[in-house]
Amino acid sequence: MLSISANGQIILTAPANNQIVQRNLSGFASIAITAYAYRPYTSVAGRLVPIKGNVHREKVWDFEEEQVRQGFLTASVQAETGWYKLKISAVAENGDIDSISVDRVGVGEVFLVAGNSNAMGLPGLGAKSTSDQVVSFNAVNKQLNAENITVAPNEPMRKPTFEVLKKDNFIFPSGETAWYWGELGDSISKRFKTPVLFLNAAWAAANSDSYYDAATGKDAFNPYVGKNWPNRQPYSNIVNTIRHLNSWLGIRAVLWSHGENDAQLKFTEQNYFNNIQTLITNARADAGYNLPWVIARNSASNIIKDPYLPVINAQKRLSALKNFNTFPGPNLDTIQIPRPVSEHFENVPGGIQGLTLAASAWNRALTDSLFRKIIPIQPTNSIHTGVVPSTAFPGASFYLGYNIHGQQAWPLSLRAELFDEGGKFIDTVGIGSANPMLVKLPANLANGNYSIRLAGTTPNLAGSTSTLFYVNNAYRSVQVVNAISAVKANQVFNLKWLVASNPGMQRMVLEKTTNGDIYTDLQQYNVPDNGTGSGVYAYTDTNTDSKIIFYRVRMEYTDGRNSYSPVVTILEPGALPRLVAFPNPVTRQAFYLETDDIDPVPQLSLYDAGGRAHPLFVSDREIIGLLAVRTLYPLPAGIYILRIATETGTHTQRMVFIN
Repeated sequence: MLSISANGQIILTAPANNQIVQRNLSGFASIAITAYAYRPYTSVAGRLVPIKGNVHREKVWDFEEEQVRQGFLTASVQAETGWYKLKISAVAENGDIDSISVDRVGVGEVFLVAGNSNAMGLPGLGAKSTSDQVVSFNAVNKQLNAENITVAPNEPMRKPTFEVLKKDNFIFPSGETAWYWGELGDSISKRFKTPVLFLNAAWAAANSDSYYDAATGKDAFNPYVGKNWPNRQPYSNIVNTIRHLNSWLGIRAVLWSHGENDAQLKFTEQNYFNNIQTLITNARADAGYNLPWVIARNSASNIIKDPYLPVINAQKRLSALKNFNTFPGPNLDTIQIPRPVSEHFENVPGGIQGLTLAASAWNRALTDSLFRKIIPIQPTNSIHTGVVPSTAFPGASFYLGYNIHGQQAWPLSLRAELFDEGGKFIDTVGIGSANPMLVKLPANLANGNYSIRLAGTTPNLAGSTSTLFYVNNAYRSVQVVNAISAVKANQVFNLKWLVASNPGMQRMVLEKTTNGDIYTDLQQYNVPDNGTGSGVYAYTDTNTDSKIIFYRVRMEYTDGRNSYSPVVTILEPGALPRLVAFPNPVTRQAFYLETDDIDPVPQLSLYDAGGRAHPLFVSDREIIGLLAVRTLYPLPAGIYILRIATETGTHTQRMVFIN
């Protein structure tokens, strides 16, 4: 979810509300900030204001002058343990102040849970809601197919949103409830006075063979269903969570709770040891991070009520393996034996509180001294994705700038990941270290809204996600003007526009017309660095007597080409009849309607004298303030009927097309 300033002049894409980043042993972490400005400012400043008992000092900084000129604001700010409110304030030349904020951003503890169903959690077994100090991404990436096999993709994970962990919430990517992790989070939060975030990649019915097979390149076999899990699950969810979420959030440790399945299947000690050692080793290599693992002792169930020593001994060996960055977790075999009919820990109403006991066991095992030993993972850099075009077409290429803050030596190898509006990964659309990066969209891309996230390839590091841009197969060019607007204020018109990276562009010219046909030049703008960076521009027009005014920006390139921004209109009330198409007669296979911001957009249909329908392309993006309509195919001269349907009714208009 984007944070947008009240007047829409600043958009903030990172960090997300309720996001927590992993602190180091001294209690510090870097908070990565990405925002876009849609008007020029003389200065822009940021503040991290301590909230909710945070005793640390406020952090204040100014964004660099070049960032303000580019309309692309980035920072990486060091902060201590606790919650903060992020505020960005911008001062315009006329003294106006625009601002935007994120209510809660935390520095604290981040954990990834892994294991089997007794780590994943099941609904209806007494999980408890947490305090507001514990958060998760309330979603899962899996589903149960018709063959009773759990299916999750092996692909880059979407940008998350975070919220307080309620009892029935998910814990992305596969946790099904708050389980006992929420209670553990509250205990850790109280002990260390810190926010806590959980991710959960545990997987029901997965034994150590499952993890070994998937970690070594095969699809693992589910012995309870008799079929394979696809996409190298459950291993892929662990690795992808680290690559695409923990890489920028950081992490204290993987909390491994597993073993009951292996005990029931009579696995040998060496078999379990080899399988899980391979899982940990390969996950670290594939994700690119040497994450600490805390390994619980866990083997008993309602079938095997006593500890199964081969599995327990293997878990002890794994947690004590020299130079393996693993640590001993709790002994869970003493809890709620025999297990309830659910075969899992359970907070039984009026009975044993198995989930609470499991949380307490983990809390005791994660001692203060152990926290001092476990060195958390923090990213050494932050990647900030730049300004995107506003529109493009399937197969189009364009350039995308970025900023990197941190310690990584240049150049850093990056990839561009394309996501649809719902957050589903579509494709990798660029790779390299050039800035700006060349992006090429898939030729078969469906019409719709998309975003791009730049991510590090070596090492894996997820960056911020861009704003949305619109793709339609009716377009023939990329619109590099991200946004353009014109607003009347005190008898003048204030124009503002933000342009994405566009190498080869040497000059822009603001144009104006009052008849919709012949444009005159108002102002010229030299483009720094031949358009390799984005830029934000403005103009104030004092000649405002006309009732209808059209503005556009002409972009001139070193190779002699010109392109144009969307047209933006200023209409005096009543200057155009509402929902009446013009010009009429139609001379260029295109016409326009003044819709007065009708939502949803009216449905338009065009018919010839014989009643045959002719397809139209309708856009509210090409002329800001008007609906632009053009025929998809050239029509012969003649008389046509335009049908205009809104939620309040339908009417028709006679249209004359001339060549």
